[in-house]
Amino acid sequence: MRVHEITGLDDPRVAVYRSLRRVAALRNSGSFVAEGSRVVTQLLESRLRIRSLLLDARWLETFRSTLDERPEPELEVFLTTKDELERIVGYHVHQGVMAVAETPVAPDMLPHVRQLDAPLLVSLSGVSNAENVGSILRTMAGFGAHGLLIDGATCDPFVRRAARVSMGAAFRIPVWRSADLVADMQRLRDECGVRSVAAHLHGERIDVDRADLSGGMLVALGSEAVGLPEDVAAACDVVVEIPMSDGWSCLNVHTAGAIMLWEITRGRRGNA
Repeated sequence: MRVHEITGLDDPRVAVYRSLRRVAALRNSGSFVAEGSRVVTQLLESRLRIRSLLLDARWLETFRSTLDERPEPELEVFLTTKDELERIVGYHVHQGVMAVAETPVAPDMLPHVRQLDAPLLVSLSGVSNAENVGSILRTMAGFGAHGLLIDGATCDPFVRRAARVSMGAAFRIPVWRSADLVADMQRLRDECGVRSVAAHLHGERIDVDRADLSGGMLVALGSEAVGLPEDVAAACDVVVEIPMSDGWSCLNVHTAGAIMLWEITRGRRGNA
């Protein structure tokens, strides 16, 4: 570990931290920014390769023992002041703790899923809100889900806000970017025995608590504005809705996903 005290964020060595809104630049460099003490703690305990940290100096001793155990031979830690860090996004948001790490590369999807017992996956179509994507990942970790598929219109799970809201779940759950979600669902069904269940408000459907959700399952979720694309819904083995009070059918996509995952895992515990 190499520790550097810097006088300000104009130091070229911390340029990456000044460009948090340049998502494409970070993605092209194969890296992402994590912020907040709890998220960075999860990162330090993960196997992801960390490039550097930017800290309010008071945090160095808090993280020192964990930093000393990291495998990177020359991990750089930059120390500055609270006032300087406030210039980035606001001290109350990131707590004076930030890190840059290499974006994890997901394992090949089909071989990975084939080795799992009763895989539990989620797919997202057009979920563009970073906080929703982060919340869904956090919920997936809580229910033991094994992987996330996203289409091109879904927010990158490693943008700053999504990674923060996920509370580090993005560091442990494989994320596959799908160029053809319907085709990938078909391959998962044919080669891995994973059926798909659509959370959808249109067409023929049944209440989620009456559906057969046993075995390997993929939960297909769509955007709050338009729901699932029709081709994705049509490719699912079963279409369900969440029973609600008369005249109300509006749930946040994260909430809907949490209910679906709860229903699947509840059934699995009952059959254990």
